[in-house]
Amino acid sequence: MDITSLTTIYIILINIMLAVVLIRLLTKQSEINNIKTKSTIIFFSWLVFIGIFLEASILPQDISSFALFVIILLGVAIAGVILSPLFSALLKLPQEFLLFPQALRMFFGAVFIVEAAYNIIPINYGVIDGILHITTAYLATTLAIYIAHGYQSIKSLIAVNLFGLLDIIIVAYGIAFFILNDIGVNHNVFYAVFFAAPIFIWLHIISLFKIYKGDKK
Repeated sequence: MDITSLTTIYIILINIMLAVVLIRLLTKQSEINNIKTKSTIIFFSWLVFIGIFLEASILPQDISSFALFVIILLGVAIAGVILSPLFSALLKLPQEFLLFPQALRMFFGAVFIVEAAYNIIPINYGVIDGILHITTAYLATTLAIYIAHGYQSIKSLIAVNLFGLLDIIIVAYGIAFFILNDIGVNHNVFYAVFFAAPIFIWLHIISLFKIYKGDKK
């Protein structure tokens, strides 16, 4: 098995881990009936669909950078529709539990640095991508721990969420406009682009929405 296959499996496993973490958090915190069953069906159906979509090579090989970026943005919007049955439960999660899943971004950061080292993705992009993800994971995890111990700071919450959103925007823009010709549309990075990334974005949005509504917890 070559390194590309190994990193692909690794990315898929992190996606599964993210789904399991969210299912556990929702199950523990929500009083909504059948939330475990509902969230399990949603996340794992989504994972299966992404696998089929990418393995079928539906995206045209000659897709333009702009078209790919639009598709990525549409993916985020579609993710919102997919997650909509869980929004009420997600809104009830305390801020530390909305931040905690972002810790998994350190694993995505690590795998992209590895892929850069093996020339699976361009080295400059891989290193920048990896550092941004690892930094976001560190900031989110640290703040989650502080909040769990009673620390409250709206400014810190806003800053970490905005940094996390900026991280994903930079990464998505880079894929579409800087490295598309190098990696093509069948690269394993798209397993993260169409599953983990939209989830991370919506967790940031929900956290910011709770702040906007005056809910610091």
